[in-house]
Amino acid sequence: MTIAIETLEVTIDDRAAMDRCLDTAVNRMIEVALRKGRYGVLVTRLGDKSFTVALSETVPFGYTEQLDDRPQRRNHP
Repeated sequence: MTIAIETLEVTIDDRAAMDRCLDTAVNRMIEVALRKGRYGVLVTRLGDKSFTVALSETVPFGYTEQLDDRPQRRNHP
């Protein structure tokens, strides 16, 4: 189980915005983690255009991890 300490929600419209917005959100969370002196950063993909960037006690301090939590796409006949 992942417990998020602080979270930013990121919603994007295109690939260029995704890279820029996620980089900004991760850098902000790294700053917060450094001030607290603990927690890593977890980037979770919730959908094609939706992400969270959070401090997490399950990610070691000084690390950033990614999790793809999108629903499985199903093939429909």
